[in-house]
Amino acid sequence: MSFTPSPITALTQAPVTLAEAKAQIRVDDTAEDDLITSYIFVATEQAEHILQREIVKRSDDEAVSELSTAHSIPPTIKQFILCLIGDLYAHRELSEQGTYNTFHRHLLDPYILYLRSDEQ
Repeated sequence: MSFTPSPITALTQAPVTLAEAKAQIRVDDTAEDDLITSYIFVATEQAEHILQREIVKRSDDEAVSELSTAHSIPPTIKQFILCLIGDLYAHRELSEQGTYNTFHRHLLDPYILYLRSDEQ
């Protein structure tokens, strides 16, 4: 598989909002908004790498959704991203193995493109 998503450059292109991410990790203030925003981008890019397609369409015709509205992103994809954000926030230092590999990685399984129509 050779899919490379176009970079996410704004939160409007992300499948979760800053407010959703902050609620997931129980942060109320704005002191770490830049850090949490970077986690949103990283978690989204990781999900897109696994799925082999963009979640919110930027340039990919195989994207999961055209819009980043709450109802257009499958809940399991949003939950994966939120779990990964929580994991990144809780484990800011390098670790031997990421904890997300145990359960929430499989939330993406139904949406993975194993054969993209543009690669046939």
